[in-house]
Amino acid sequence: MKFRELVFAAAVASACAGAAAASWTAVPGAPDVGIDLGSLHLEGTRATVWVRWWGRPAVAPELAAQRLGPVRVNRSAVLTEFDCSRRTLRTLAMHAYDGAGSPVFMSSVPGPVRPVDGAELGWTYDAVCEAARAGVRF
Repeated sequence: MKFRELVFAAAVASACAGAAAASWTAVPGAPDVGIDLGSLHLEGTRATVWVRWWGRPAVAPELAAQRLGPVRVNRSAVLTEFDCSRRTLRTLAMHAYDGAGSPVFMSSVPGPVRPVDGAELGWTYDAVCEAARAGVRF
């Protein structure tokens, strides 16, 4: 394993532990989406942050492909990397929970780079990138 991959794996592992105990801030314009501002990290033009959605998020189509049986996904937390210069995103890790708060799916396999589309993702992208650039908390 290359050093960079090892550092990335360690970062994802440490971030995964923090997702459950996060303090979620609603995204202005998208009240059903929350951001853990404590996890916000900026590297160059890329901002990485944990984002919470109710149900199965559109940003994670691979979750829809999972056969979870009769389990209903109530909420999802996705470690997301936004490229603030290209208006794209990439999922780095994902957790899905049922109505009782029990985990029903977890993955730390990074997804492909995708364009930001849709109102909720647009508002989330704008909020994350603006907060990262300004270094402020909203």
